Amino acid sequence: MSAQQRLPRDYRVRAQQMTAVYIAVGLGTPGIALSVLNLDDVPGGVKLLVMALVLALFGWLVWASKRCATSADLEGIRVRRFTGSRRLAWADVQDIRAVPNPGAAAAKNQPNVISYAYDYAGRRVQLMYVDDNHVDVPREIAVLRAAWEELRGPDWEPEPEALERIERQAVREGRMLTGMYWGCGTFVVIALVVMVVLITSD
Repeated sequence: MSAQQRLPRDYRVRAQQMTAVYIAVGLGTPGIALSVLNLDDVPGGVKLLVMALVLALFGWLVWASKRCATSADLEGIRVRRFTGSRRLAWADVQDIRAVPNPGAAAAKNQPNVISYAYDYAGRRVQLMYVDDNHVDVPREIAVLRAAWEELRGPDWEPEPEALERIERQAVREGRMLTGMYWGCGTFVVIALVVMVVLITSD
């Protein structure tokens, strides 16, 4: 299958997740409004200003959540984030990878696997929504890599310094993940030992 048949591809937030955003905003706005309106010794003009800022912030969050996306076409990859966007021509891409998400343990609904494209200097750009909460990551990475290999041009050559930087990042993150796993394991063991001591000491 050629790149023209694979592309364009568009990755966006799921409808269910946008529904959760709408619910959070819908429930949060009245609560904050009541809290602000019930403030004593605060002028009415200040209350109105605070309410306007809160509404603007919530409106921006909804708009930005819908705007964020990753798209791939015959020209390259475009990533739209909460602040700004980034466009990578296929010839500038040095690699496309899926990696474990180090923040997965920090929040319940975080993806376990996220994806990056690496530019000509080895700097990585997270591919928004190309993660295991939204897509079949191995399949989509394979599609993007196949398009990259076809469209980057016959004269394309890897940048040795960029590849070295990419590998250094991978090693550094691997060590960090290993440290986190060891830390969590040690904490669990210590907690179990403490519980056993407390139970048996009675």
